[in-house]
Amino acid sequence: MEEFDLKKEADILMEIPGKARGVVFQTDAEYVRAKKGEEGLEKVKEELEKIGCPIDYENIKATGWYSLGLRVISLLAIKKTFDWGDKEMEDMGHAAPKYSFIVKMLLKYFLTVDMTYKESPKYWEKHYTVGKIEAPGYSLEEKYFLIRLKDFKIHPVLCMYLGGYFIMLSKYLLKSTKNNKVQETKCMFSGDPYHEFLVTWK
Repeated sequence: MEEFDLKKEADILMEIPGKARGVVFQTDAEYVRAKKGEEGLEKVKEELEKIGCPIDYENIKATGWYSLGLRVISLLAIKKTFDWGDKEMEDMGHAAPKYSFIVKMLLKYFLTVDMTYKESPKYWEKHYTVGKIEAPGYSLEEKYFLIRLKDFKIHPVLCMYLGGYFIMLSKYLLKSTKNNKVQETKCMFSGDPYHEFLVTWK
Protein backbone atom coordinates (compact mmCIF):
# COMPACT_ATOMS: atom_id res chain seq x y z
CA MET A 1 0.00 0.00 0.00
CA GLU A 2 1.22 3.50 -0.77
CA GLU A 3 2.83 5.10 2.26
CA PHE A 4 1.59 8.58 3.05
CA ASP A 5 0.36 10.21 6.22
CA LEU A 6 -3.35 10.66 5.58
CA LYS A 7 -3.94 12.16 9.02
CA LYS A 8 -1.31 14.84 8.45
CA GLU A 9 -2.71 15.66 5.00
CA ALA A 10 -6.25 15.73 6.38
CA ASP A 11 -5.28 18.30 9.03
CA ILE A 12 -3.95 20.59 6.28
CA LEU A 13 -6.84 19.99 3.89
CA MET A 14 -9.50 20.81 6.47
CA GLU A 15 -8.08 24.34 6.64
CA ILE A 16 -8.70 24.94 2.93
CA PRO A 17 -11.54 27.40 2.26
CA GLY A 18 -14.36 26.43 -0.06
CA LYS A 19 -17.25 24.00 -0.34
CA ALA A 20 -18.28 21.09 -2.53
CA ARG A 21 -21.75 19.72 -3.20
CA GLY A 22 -22.73 16.58 -1.37
CA VAL A 23 -23.29 14.83 -4.69
CA VAL A 24 -19.51 14.39 -5.03
CA PHE A 25 -19.47 12.25 -1.89
CA GLN A 26 -22.42 10.26 -3.17
CA THR A 27 -20.58 9.56 -6.43
CA ASP A 28 -17.52 8.43 -4.45
CA ALA A 29 -19.64 5.98 -2.48
CA GLU A 30 -21.44 4.64 -5.54
CA TYR A 31 -18.17 4.05 -7.35
CA VAL A 32 -16.63 2.20 -4.41
CA ARG A 33 -19.75 0.06 -4.06
CA ALA A 34 -19.59 -0.78 -7.78
CA LYS A 35 -15.92 -1.74 -7.59
CA LYS A 36 -15.50 -3.14 -4.09
CA GLY A 37 -19.00 -3.75 -2.75
CA GLU A 38 -20.50 -2.56 0.52
CA GLU A 39 -17.59 -4.10 2.41
CA GLY A 40 -15.20 -1.92 0.45
CA LEU A 41 -17.10 1.20 1.41
CA GLU A 42 -17.01 0.14 5.06
CA LYS A 43 -13.22 -0.13 4.83
CA VAL A 44 -13.04 3.43 3.50
CA LYS A 45 -15.24 4.65 6.34
CA GLU A 46 -13.00 2.87 8.84
CA GLU A 47 -9.97 4.64 7.35
CA LEU A 48 -11.76 7.98 7.70
CA GLU A 49 -12.67 7.20 11.29
CA LYS A 50 -9.02 6.50 12.10
CA ILE A 51 -7.98 10.01 11.09
CA GLY A 52 -10.91 11.73 12.78
CA CYS A 53 -12.72 12.71 9.58
CA PRO A 54 -15.78 10.44 9.41
CA ILE A 55 -18.04 10.73 6.38
CA ASP A 56 -21.60 9.42 6.64
CA TYR A 57 -21.99 8.77 2.92
CA GLU A 58 -25.52 7.40 3.32
CA ASN A 59 -26.84 10.61 4.85
CA ILE A 60 -25.03 13.20 2.74
CA LYS A 61 -27.47 15.57 1.05
CA ALA A 62 -26.78 15.81 -2.70
CA THR A 63 -27.37 19.57 -2.94
CA GLY A 64 -25.84 20.42 0.45
CA TRP A 65 -22.51 22.18 0.73
CA TYR A 66 -19.65 20.42 2.53
CA SER A 67 -15.98 21.17 3.24
CA LEU A 68 -13.81 21.12 0.11
CA GLY A 69 -11.01 19.66 2.21
CA LEU A 70 -13.26 16.78 3.23
CA ARG A 71 -14.02 16.16 -0.44
CA VAL A 72 -10.30 15.64 -1.11
CA ILE A 73 -9.91 13.54 2.03
CA SER A 74 -12.64 11.22 0.72
CA LEU A 75 -10.63 10.64 -2.47
CA LEU A 76 -7.37 10.14 -0.57
CA ALA A 77 -8.97 7.66 1.83
CA ILE A 78 -10.29 5.66 -1.11
CA LYS A 79 -6.90 5.81 -2.81
CA LYS A 80 -5.10 4.62 0.33
CA THR A 81 -7.62 1.93 1.26
CA PHE A 82 -7.31 0.15 -2.08
CA ASP A 83 -3.72 1.17 -2.92
CA TRP A 84 -4.91 2.89 -6.09
CA GLY A 85 -2.60 4.85 -8.38
CA ASP A 86 -3.14 7.67 -10.87
CA LYS A 87 -4.88 5.45 -13.44
CA GLU A 88 -7.43 4.19 -10.92
CA MET A 89 -8.16 7.77 -9.80
CA GLU A 90 -8.64 8.84 -13.41
CA ASP A 91 -11.00 5.89 -13.91
CA MET A 92 -12.91 6.99 -10.81
CA GLY A 93 -13.30 10.50 -12.22
CA HIS A 94 -14.33 9.02 -15.56
CA ALA A 95 -17.22 7.20 -13.91
CA ALA A 96 -18.39 10.12 -11.74
CA PRO A 97 -20.65 12.01 -14.20
CA LYS A 98 -22.95 9.02 -14.69
CA TYR A 99 -23.75 9.08 -10.95
CA SER A 100 -24.38 12.84 -10.79
CA PHE A 101 -27.95 14.03 -11.28
CA ILE A 102 -26.59 17.60 -11.52
CA VAL A 103 -24.55 16.70 -14.61
CA LYS A 104 -27.47 14.84 -16.17
CA MET A 105 -29.76 17.80 -15.55
CA LEU A 106 -27.39 20.29 -17.16
CA LEU A 107 -26.71 18.08 -20.16
CA LYS A 108 -30.43 17.88 -20.85
CA TYR A 109 -30.64 21.67 -20.73
CA PHE A 110 -27.70 22.40 -23.04
CA LEU A 111 -28.71 20.81 -26.33
CA THR A 112 -25.85 21.61 -28.73
CA VAL A 113 -22.12 20.99 -28.54
CA ASP A 114 -21.37 24.70 -28.87
CA MET A 115 -23.83 25.66 -26.16
CA THR A 116 -22.67 22.94 -23.79
CA TYR A 117 -19.00 23.83 -24.22
CA LYS A 118 -19.55 27.55 -23.74
CA GLU A 119 -21.74 26.96 -20.70
CA SER A 120 -19.31 24.44 -19.15
CA PRO A 121 -18.31 26.89 -16.36
CA LYS A 122 -21.80 26.39 -14.97
CA TYR A 123 -21.07 22.70 -14.37
CA TRP A 124 -18.26 23.76 -12.07
CA GLU A 125 -20.28 26.38 -10.22
CA LYS A 126 -22.92 23.77 -9.44
CA HIS A 127 -20.31 21.58 -7.71
CA TYR A 128 -17.72 23.89 -6.11
CA THR A 129 -17.65 27.35 -4.53
CA VAL A 130 -14.01 27.98 -5.46
CA GLY A 131 -12.12 27.71 -8.73
CA LYS A 132 -13.15 28.92 -12.15
CA ILE A 133 -13.57 26.96 -15.37
CA GLU A 134 -12.79 28.59 -18.73
CA ALA A 135 -13.50 27.17 -22.18
CA PRO A 136 -10.76 28.65 -24.41
CA GLY A 137 -11.49 26.68 -27.56
CA TYR A 138 -12.53 23.47 -29.30
CA SER A 139 -12.67 22.00 -32.78
CA LEU A 140 -14.96 19.20 -33.91
CA GLU A 141 -12.94 18.95 -37.11
CA GLU A 142 -9.62 18.59 -35.31
CA LYS A 143 -11.29 16.57 -32.55
CA TYR A 144 -10.21 18.33 -29.40
CA PHE A 145 -11.36 20.69 -26.73
CA LEU A 146 -9.57 22.57 -23.96
CA ILE A 147 -10.70 23.14 -20.40
CA ARG A 148 -8.89 25.53 -18.07
CA LEU A 149 -9.31 25.49 -14.32
CA LYS A 150 -8.10 28.56 -12.45
CA ASP A 151 -7.70 29.38 -8.75
CA PHE A 152 -7.89 25.74 -7.72
CA LYS A 153 -4.55 24.58 -6.32
CA ILE A 154 -5.99 22.07 -3.86
CA HIS A 155 -4.31 18.65 -4.17
CA PRO A 156 -2.69 16.66 -7.04
CA VAL A 157 -5.16 13.77 -6.59
CA LEU A 158 -7.79 16.02 -8.16
CA CYS A 159 -5.71 16.42 -11.33
CA MET A 160 -6.11 12.75 -12.29
CA TYR A 161 -9.68 12.59 -11.05
CA LEU A 162 -10.78 15.66 -13.02
CA GLY A 163 -8.96 14.47 -16.13
CA GLY A 164 -11.10 11.34 -16.11
CA TYR A 165 -14.16 13.44 -15.37
CA PHE A 166 -13.58 15.61 -18.45
CA ILE A 167 -13.14 12.52 -20.63
CA MET A 168 -16.59 11.27 -19.68
CA LEU A 169 -18.15 14.70 -20.18
CA SER A 170 -16.70 14.72 -23.70
CA LYS A 171 -18.36 11.37 -24.38
CA TYR A 172 -21.71 12.65 -23.13
CA LEU A 173 -21.27 15.83 -25.11
CA LEU A 174 -20.21 14.27 -28.42
CA LYS A 175 -22.24 11.06 -28.06
CA SER A 176 -20.45 8.96 -30.71
CA THR A 177 -16.72 9.24 -30.06
CA LYS A 178 -14.10 6.64 -29.22
CA ASN A 179 -10.59 6.56 -27.80
CA ASN A 180 -11.25 9.72 -25.80
CA LYS A 181 -8.07 10.75 -24.01
CA VAL A 182 -7.01 13.56 -21.73
CA GLN A 183 -3.69 15.26 -21.12
CA GLU A 184 -3.09 17.84 -18.41
CA THR A 185 -0.95 20.23 -20.45
CA LYS A 186 -0.60 22.76 -17.65
CA CYS A 187 -0.72 22.15 -13.90
CA MET A 188 -0.55 24.52 -10.96
CA PHE A 189 1.51 21.93 -9.08
CA SER A 190 4.15 22.26 -11.82
CA GLY A 191 4.30 26.04 -11.51
CA ASP A 192 1.75 26.92 -14.18
CA PRO A 193 -0.80 29.69 -13.51
CA TYR A 194 -3.73 27.30 -14.00
CA HIS A 195 -4.65 23.71 -14.85
CA GLU A 196 -5.35 23.00 -18.52
CA PHE A 197 -6.82 19.77 -19.83
CA LEU A 198 -6.66 18.79 -23.50
CA VAL A 199 -9.33 16.23 -24.42
CA THR A 200 -9.00 14.46 -27.78
CA TRP A 201 -10.94 11.72 -29.55
CA LYS A 202 -11.17 9.77 -32.79
